[in-house]
Amino acid sequence: MSDQPIATRIREMILLGQLKPGERVTELGLAEILGLSRTPIRSVLPTLAAEGFLTAVGRRGFAVAQFSDRESFEALELRALLEGQAARMVARQGASAELLAALDLCLAQGDVLFDGRDSETIDLEAYGEMNERFHTLIVEAAGSSLLASMIERLNHIPFVTPSSPVFQQGRSGEIAKVLLVAHAQHHAIVEAIRDRDGARAEGLFREHANAQRKSLTASGVAAPVQNSRPAPRRRGAIAQGRRPLTSLA
Repeated sequence: MSDQPIATRIREMILLGQLKPGERVTELGLAEILGLSRTPIRSVLPTLAAEGFLTAVGRRGFAVAQFSDRESFEALELRALLEGQAARMVARQGASAELLAALDLCLAQGDVLFDGRDSETIDLEAYGEMNERFHTLIVEAAGSSLLASMIERLNHIPFVTPSSPVFQQGRSGEIAKVLLVAHAQHHAIVEAIRDRDGARAEGLFREHANAQRKSLTASGVAAPVQNSRPAPRRRGAIAQGRRPLTSLA
């Protein structure tokens, strides 16, 4: 098993709450869970700390990083700003025919998911996959490695990535309605890029972030952030018995 799958598995354990915020993690403990030797675990822990999933504790120890709802919402806003800049850059320089075709395919796939279906039966996993491709295409087309690396760093904060998992609490219909609005924004973003209207493409991404904030609160994963006081620390990414969904903007 290479370093990448090991790191991916540990990230999933953190995002799914199998490793709790603030919990100490050890090479031995992870090796037992993953059925591996300690050596490959040792090599990925510093990487996960650099990405923000872990924090250093003591001389060589690590603990799972803690994020408040407020921090996740702030990261969402920053991601929207950076992706808006990417969309502006793509629109101004002119999107290639290949990029427009790939974005149109994302739009068509999303249209099929919503067309004639009851809100309770939307395939949220398929939406999440499409949504991640949509965002990635625009960021990569901007051609800025610095911008892409900054967005990637934000995506390591729980519930910020375009394919982040949230969890069902009997409100999938509400989530689907939010995502329908988000997909309409996808159409508007592509139209602005096609028209080379950078300012509009950037502004639409700012509004687009609201859809993901609403999907998080509709799912019950995060409470609406109040400006008057800080949000409490999350006690874990999931609760017993919740079924994982993908909910994205």
